[in-house]
Amino acid sequence: MNTKFYKKFYLLPKWLLELFSWGKSFKNNPIIGSYWLNRCGLHIVRIVLAHGLFRFRLLLLSPLVPAEDRRHFRIYGFILKRNFLPDADFNKLARELHSYEGDVREFVEGTTLTQRVFITGAEREQMPAMRSLIGHPRLDRLMRYCSSKNRRPLYYVENLCNHANVVPRPDPQRDLHADTFHPCVKGWLYLDDTDDSNGPFVYVPGSHCLSLRRLKWEYRQSLEACKRGDARDPARYWDGSFRVSAKDLQEMGFQPKVFHVPANTLLVANVYGFHRRGEATEKSHRMTVWMQARDNPFNPLFTLWPESTARAFEWGWAKVLQRLDRTKLASGEQRNFGGRFTR
Repeated sequence: MNTKFYKKFYLLPKWLLELFSWGKSFKNNPIIGSYWLNRCGLHIVRIVLAHGLFRFRLLLLSPLVPAEDRRHFRIYGFILKRNFLPDADFNKLARELHSYEGDVREFVEGTTLTQRVFITGAEREQMPAMRSLIGHPRLDRLMRYCSSKNRRPLYYVENLCNHANVVPRPDPQRDLHADTFHPCVKGWLYLDDTDDSNGPFVYVPGSHCLSLRRLKWEYRQSLEACKRGDARDPARYWDGSFRVSAKDLQEMGFQPKVFHVPANTLLVANVYGFHRRGEATEKSHRMTVWMQARDNPFNPLFTLWPESTARAFEWGWAKVLQRLDRTKLASGEQRNFGGRFTR
């Protein structure tokens, strides 16, 4: 009993800090996962405050992108740019990434073998086409705006091997879901044509906006997520990334959109909006430059030093990945290898 008490006392500052940051786990944080606090509206208060501050930062950063892009992102939650790079630049990038050889993280999601490389400063030094993409002024301004944080995102190269010869595991990417309780952004530059054969991106336009129906749904989900013991459905996601059913989606008045896009298409999406990875109908591959930007949603301001802040986040995330690697490698959930992407 005393051990449990001291453990809770020791972890209390961490739990409180998570409450005022991007913390979202109803399972690991008893404050975020408190039934009575959420009955009183804790989850809803966090959502409304985070969205209000997001819109405020977007307003301040509006000079970064054209008015039409701002309008589309605000209304639909995504921006789509076909033929984003000149053909010569795109072909250089594709050749560079297809022939990449280095440290790769690999894990299984469903029947998909996912291979990723986190692009650090050291990686960029060896990848001139990738370095050119990251420094692309139009991409830089767009991601700084859409993230509302005025810094470049974290960059990965992601290679999906659909219907690989693997032992299937639960696939969190195939169900429609919101990544977290606050607006945040992911982006994909497609190196392959994308259709039903290799798993297109599915997004629900407009679902990133707050409405009374969405807030009612969030409230119900927060109370479900607070359940403990036998009342907790083991099939549900308790990390704060709520899954939405087709029935709930229909009741909220939303309709999913499937993105069949050619190579050299840039897609940037607010992943508070519902989204998923579409089913792949055949054995296939899909490679993207994958970007993600997530920061403290309760900070009302953005950085005035985009480059130095981006380097700091990149350095910090590299340290976090090293720690996560140790756990995942020990459990067999992931393997790391030196070599090339499977194509």
